[in-house]
Amino acid sequence: MRHFVQSRNPTKFLRYFCYSCPVLRFIRNVLGDEEFGWIHRIDATLHLCYRDVEKVGVKLPLSSADGSIRVLGRFCVLVSALLYSKMGSFAQSARAEKVQFGDNGEITRANFTVKFSDGRTLHADVGYTHSNTRQSIKLDASTRLATMNDFVIDHPDGLATYRVYEKAPSIGGHVELTKGEAIDLAGGPPKNTMMWRKFVQLCHSLDQQGGWDQSDATKECRILANVALQTKRILIALMKSVENNLEEVVIDDIDYE
Repeated sequence: MRHFVQSRNPTKFLRYFCYSCPVLRFIRNVLGDEEFGWIHRIDATLHLCYRDVEKVGVKLPLSSADGSIRVLGRFCVLVSALLYSKMGSFAQSARAEKVQFGDNGEITRANFTVKFSDGRTLHADVGYTHSNTRQSIKLDASTRLATMNDFVIDHPDGLATYRVYEKAPSIGGHVELTKGEAIDLAGGPPKNTMMWRKFVQLCHSLDQQGGWDQSDATKECRILANVALQTKRILIALMKSVENNLEEVVIDDIDYE
């Protein structure tokens, strides 16, 4: 699991993707909907209240390493990389479009765009706030639109709600939402239990095959490792963009397979 070890915080990565049943079910349901259409854009918003920072592994006062791109943007990038990779699209460039800095040099607010192959994009708005935490993600396709709240920090009642809307062109070339459906996703066992249970399953699949190969048994390991590697490349590119006057940064070609 070499790419997990290379990530900034492999435990945090595993915790998010190995137990986040609502997010994974949301992705599976959208991808399994033949009528959903071609997903071309993801919009993610994560405004984290300062009183909730410990829920993402950060403590006050914030340091320069706790910037909103590295900490909060990571979740937006992870979901997008996982979803798009399942459709054969991979990150090509990244650009920070607007940043604000705090007293300790940390990035307190940022807007950024990541371009993927096949014309797909991620647009994210992340930052720390004194207001209540706000977290949502929207998947935009040719004929439908799906939204999900609480995609990072669980809702207190353990439910995660996502909505699917149908779209249709209206007068003037605008798009109109014509019909919607809301679906509640129930939570599961405690987070740490799910994290280590899933980690054991992934390691066991590698042991059974005698290593990292192309078999179906290790497919999930390869997907998560590729997403971890891709996420790291995107975050590095975004930080380079911040350092280079918000210029677009090309993400080097790598073999994601």
